[in-house]
Amino acid sequence: MNQEINKVEKRKEIIDTLNWRYATQVFDQNKKVSEEDIHTILESARLSPSPFGIEPWKFLVIKNPELRAKVGKQPKMTEASHLIIITYRTDVVENITQERIERTAKIQNQKTKELDGLKKSIENTITRKDSDGSLESWIRSQAYIPLGIMIETASLLGVDNGPMEGFDPVAVDELLGLKEKNLKSLTMLALGYRGEDPAALRPKVRRDFDEVVEVI
Repeated sequence: MNQEINKVEKRKEIIDTLNWRYATQVFDQNKKVSEEDIHTILESARLSPSPFGIEPWKFLVIKNPELRAKVGKQPKMTEASHLIIITYRTDVVENITQERIERTAKIQNQKTKELDGLKKSIENTITRKDSDGSLESWIRSQAYIPLGIMIETASLLGVDNGPMEGFDPVAVDELLGLKEKNLKSLTMLALGYRGEDPAALRPKVRRDFDEVVEVI
């Protein structure tokens, strides 16, 4: 009985939190997110699922105020407590399969030869997508998964958040030297606590459940 009550409470907490959450535009510059909360948010991103577990991403936490001011012109880029840039890897063909195999062998105490099936599946998928020109698009789409997970984790911790794409990725890549790191910037996430933001007072606008969910 207690387990069912806890589940009911948890369901309500999740929905209430997601109703409370909105794309924060104005942050209180005097309030900072604790390092413990930031670590939890980033850890949830690290644990995000990816195809074959290849994890084709890296998360950059931009703390330097001068650097943040150069990243883009949106006020929340500088006013938020923390700014995270979600990037995706460009060296998938060259490196990511072998990294995945070696990582798996080490963590799961296996020999790399025992993972030949997994290796072949990854290589076949990457080769096919590389040959038809869809590889980068596929990798980019995967990097949105940890963004969504960070948004929900932050919200459950009571941390306001605002995802954004309103920046020049080419300029940001050059500013941060991402090409040399085999990375490209994709999107950003501002984290902090809402200030006097009129958007926070507006009712959430969403289509009805039956409009977006169809059971077939």
